[in-house]
Amino acid sequence: MTHTIDSAAETSAWWRAALGEYPTGVCLVTGVAADRSPVAMVVGSFVAVSEDPPLVGFFAGRRSSTLPVLKESGCFTVSVLADRSESLCRAFATKDPGRWEQGAFESSGTGAPRVSDAVAWFDAEIEDVREHGDHSFLVGRITDAGAGSGAADMPLLFRRAGYGTFAAPSDTFDTRAFIERLRWATVGEREIRELADDFGVHVTVTSQIGDAMVTLAAVDPSSSASSYENVGASHPWAAPIASIFAAWAPPHRRRAWEEASRHLTGAVDRPLLQRILSGVRERGYAVAGDATLTADFLRLARSAGVERETYARIWADIAISRAELEPDGAVDWSRVAVVQMPVFAPDGEVAMALYAITSTSFDRATAERLVERMSQTATRIARSIPLTPRSEHPVAPAGLWGDSWEFDGS
Repeated sequence: MTHTIDSAAETSAWWRAALGEYPTGVCLVTGVAADRSPVAMVVGSFVAVSEDPPLVGFFAGRRSSTLPVLKESGCFTVSVLADRSESLCRAFATKDPGRWEQGAFESSGTGAPRVSDAVAWFDAEIEDVREHGDHSFLVGRITDAGAGSGAADMPLLFRRAGYGTFAAPSDTFDTRAFIERLRWATVGEREIRELADDFGVHVTVTSQIGDAMVTLAAVDPSSSASSYENVGASHPWAAPIASIFAAWAPPHRRRAWEEASRHLTGAVDRPLLQRILSGVRERGYAVAGDATLTADFLRLARSAGVERETYARIWADIAISRAELEPDGAVDWSRVAVVQMPVFAPDGEVAMALYAITSTSFDRATAERLVERMSQTATRIARSIPLTPRSEHPVAPAGLWGDSWEFDGS
């Protein structure tokens, strides 16, 4: 598709969007100041310049506080980050006070810290610095280089303002957003409990906070109170899981949902996902199954410290199962174990969702009555949600879209 650019602002937006499609490696460039204190910046522009002599280079923003330190010292060290180093990368990108404690470092030949489990590393002496627009291009002659120990197999990549690696949700997330969602969920507590009792289903209330799905409430049939042991349990938001939150999401967040699946399982079935989302929007709710796989997934979501491989296996199984739920465009209720009903915020996005889960499957008549009750409950909860800006979906800082972005982490 071609597009005519009409203004300088639009030029910048489309330039960033187009470059955002190009994946880049992620490196930590380090140096030492005159007082021997370490400095660092995250870059996505590291490049080989010449083999003979061996030269490498990278771009740094001209307003970077790390740039003058590197120029004064005359040298730098580059650590090519591994896919397991996303948390370390984010710590330096945000200038976390504890960033130097986020990983293991060792001293390089330049005297600068080097990431111990880097995929590869390079020490260099600065040969040339040239200004190009709002960036400076530093070229260094290699004085030493090496590959990692083998413990880090895959490099960390960056594309579309997101990292090309899967990470299970951390133990921390936007606490303010979580408490806000909890308050909204309590509005429908009585109706949610009646829903569980009347239909003999397990009901949970779930919300998307950042890149994770988080449980706000859980009620078992015939219980007198909510089950608090599951509150706060989280799992990744990756296709085809939690399609209810992708169906009405902006395009960039739907893409993030799809790409999270690729990072996790190595593949993404876009035609299947389009069919799923179209069905969700047409019906007004989502379905999932089967019962055994759902039970396995729930146990996984309640566990701590889950390995990526474990998530990947069950996600792949769920994708296969999901394709069987609507073989001809109509829901096969004999296979469905979960019904998901959206609770819309005033801005039209899904603030949270009600999940009705059965240990077997639904018959069509029961499912239709259940859907009607869930819709009524969701509507009443939605009326209590105030019109406030959504803040839990972070926007990429300016400069992250192309191959010359950098984070000044000194």
